[in-house]
Amino acid sequence: MLSTTSPPPTKSEKQTGDAPAKQSLPEKPPLSVLGIIYRELEVTRRLLKSNFIGFVFIFIGGFLSRVVRSPLPVADTAIAAVKASILDIACNYVFDICNQTTSPEEDYLNKPHRPIPAGLITIDQAKTRWFVSWTFVPLVLYYLCGFWAMVHLFEWELLIAICYVLGFFSYFMRNFFAAFSYCILGRLLNQVLARDIPAWDLSFVIDFTIFVWFMGTIHVQEFHDLEGDRKSNRKTLPMLLSERGVKVLRVCTSVFALGFGIGLAYLGYQKKDQGILIAPISVLQLASSAVLSYRITASTSPEMDRKTYHVYYYIPVLFILLSLVLVIE
Repeated sequence: MLSTTSPPPTKSEKQTGDAPAKQSLPEKPPLSVLGIIYRELEVTRRLLKSNFIGFVFIFIGGFLSRVVRSPLPVADTAIAAVKASILDIACNYVFDICNQTTSPEEDYLNKPHRPIPAGLITIDQAKTRWFVSWTFVPLVLYYLCGFWAMVHLFEWELLIAICYVLGFFSYFMRNFFAAFSYCILGRLLNQVLARDIPAWDLSFVIDFTIFVWFMGTIHVQEFHDLEGDRKSNRKTLPMLLSERGVKVLRVCTSVFALGFGIGLAYLGYQKKDQGILIAPISVLQLASSAVLSYRITASTSPEMDRKTYHVYYYIPVLFILLSLVLVIE
């Protein structure tokens, strides 16, 4: 779900030293107020780019599921959409400023467009932004949305710190981090939106069910870059398996995705009389789960695996979310 980079194993590797050559940058504007704003916007854009789709799914997907379940007047819906979008950007920033500050070496090699390897900010400047965002965003949340919204964000910051600052980032923690992040952020979004709209208060069971689905499938993101992970000695789940083991993993993941889709579609069939949207969304959920299941096992190239993750992976989970909010009270 989240595009992550492994934290550097030793402190010495974190030192800037002689960095690889930086890519050429657009011509910088004068150091005026507009120039400073432009530069900060460019830094933010590059920070958020890698994980933009994943965070949009969490927050905008969560927002849309509530609109489908309990429609509101246009004005109220628009206000809620703005809240979800701001929270999306803030949480994306909170994650990526830590992610990219703690692992610049890998970004120099693989993601030179990011702010640090591109030369837009130094590591010390990134640390300043890290400190400000990790203190300012929780305080704003507390002021606008209450104590529990702040607590959920602190929970997520603690999870990020465990994985990226303390370095507990085994293949299991890598998968757990991506899946559990959805669970925590789903609760955060629920706290923000349901504060003013009680009808949009969703059960924890929904977020936990999506967490289970992610835990069973998130390693799909690793299949398209097995060779790169092997060269960089990156400890992902497929890297711990033999070639035959990877094939078995593909089959098991495919069966899990399809079985999950069938089970949820059956639940939708059982409750189809509760709403006119349940049946069509259940059909779309099952169809998209079947397509994902097929592509996982039928892949013939890294390019197909890449398209499977970036295009076909989030479609079924969106319909799973929509199905869950319609069948679970």
